[in-house]
Amino acid sequence: MMAKSILDNLIDTKTIDTYGIYDSYKNFSRQLEFGWHEASFVNIGFTPASIQNIIVAGMGGSNIPAKIIQSLAPLILHIPFEISANYRLPSYTSKNSLVILISYSGNTEETISCAQDAKMRGANVVVITTGGKLKDIAITEHWPLIHLDEKLNTTKVPRGGLGMLVGALLGLIVRINPESYRHLDQKEIIRTIDRSFDGVNINIQASDNYAKTLATKHRHTGIVIFAANHLLGVAQAASNYINESAKTFCTVYPLPDLNHHLLEGLAFPTTLKDDVKFILLDSAHYPVVIQKRLRITKDVLIKQKYQVTVLKPESNDAIAQSFESLVFLIMFSYYLSIVNKVDPGTNPWVDYFKNHLL
Repeated sequence: MMAKSILDNLIDTKTIDTYGIYDSYKNFSRQLEFGWHEASFVNIGFTPASIQNIIVAGMGGSNIPAKIIQSLAPLILHIPFEISANYRLPSYTSKNSLVILISYSGNTEETISCAQDAKMRGANVVVITTGGKLKDIAITEHWPLIHLDEKLNTTKVPRGGLGMLVGALLGLIVRINPESYRHLDQKEIIRTIDRSFDGVNINIQASDNYAKTLATKHRHTGIVIFAANHLLGVAQAASNYINESAKTFCTVYPLPDLNHHLLEGLAFPTTLKDDVKFILLDSAHYPVVIQKRLRITKDVLIKQKYQVTVLKPESNDAIAQSFESLVFLIMFSYYLSIVNKVDPGTNPWVDYFKNHLL
């Protein structure tokens, strides 16, 4: 008789997940709806047509929404969109730029530094936060403030509140570019999130829950994710969650660029095959040439004796595929933390680092 998976034992899971991260993940669609609503009604104080570029200033988990939207930009934006994960904004930031300062805690020092930079450059600013110093700066400077409600994230751990951050950013995007409504149907996105979560929720046994099965397969191994186009930001988000929640090495390479260098870098160390597995995000929405590249890339990896998993979302359109894949990979990271027996809500080394910066 096969032993019961730790992932099917709710008592064991709750013992490991001391912050109750799963309870916050369950609220993803409600969080998104809240963030979107807040962004829809905040007084932005500028004319959208005057905005020539968008810069999102945020770090770590707070810039995950920006990475997702950056990958969707060809569908939903008509102006440049970029991420500043540093202490300063790009030198070309101007009065025609929109700077979105996003920090879940409101106390991220790099983002606060960018706030001062945005003020100096006379940029248009919107702040997204739960509070902290950034909220105080927004109030002092009379900047539009999207104040997130932590009641929807009972853990108070930033990555548990991703839905609010994503919703707030999407709500801003549709105000800046109303044409994006053609692609960004809030109700359909919520349906996709809920449907995807239903398929991988904690009450579904590992034998019928592919996120649990995949987590068990990747126990105690490093992970490399390949993705392209609209799924690249989702892959980057997953990497963050796998790093923080599962305490597991994970990195992302984009197609087609990786085909020009990485495939020759897998021979050494020879032990890499024992310690790293690959996840390839595929999509029927990729251009034909990218789909062909992904198939050949998989073949090269297998010929070099690496273990490869291909994930292909079932949703019909690119936006839905992004959210379907995001939910699956977030839950995969959660289950990976459980099989690795590490608390998904703690960040001991990140905390150590921050404390030594003081």
